Amino acid sequence: MKWKSRDANRSLNSIVSMRPADGKHVEWIDNEAVVLDPSTEELHYLNGPAALVYALILEHGFDRGLEEVRNIYGAESEIEKGIEDCLEGLADKGLLVDG
Repeated sequence: MKWKSRDANRSLNSIVSMRPADGKHVEWIDNEAVVLDPSTEELHYLNGPAALVYALILEHGFDRGLEEVRNIYGAESEIEKGIEDCLEGLADKGLLVDG
């Protein structure tokens, strides 16, 4: 599975050391979230699935969080593509960083 972010050489296997970025403020609204980045004054909306992925990574760390996501949603290729897209979005927004 290829990581299709701005860095074309990344793969999902190469980001196992990613972690949530420090200094973000998260507000949970039902099953969704809004994340404030005080350094840029940007607000990021996370829909239900993205909020779940982010919450599980916050709670369990990257590897265990992804394992929990796969336990909930399954590990079929369509699900893996969705996870990959979600991780790409979180990284592009600066919510996940190399760790």
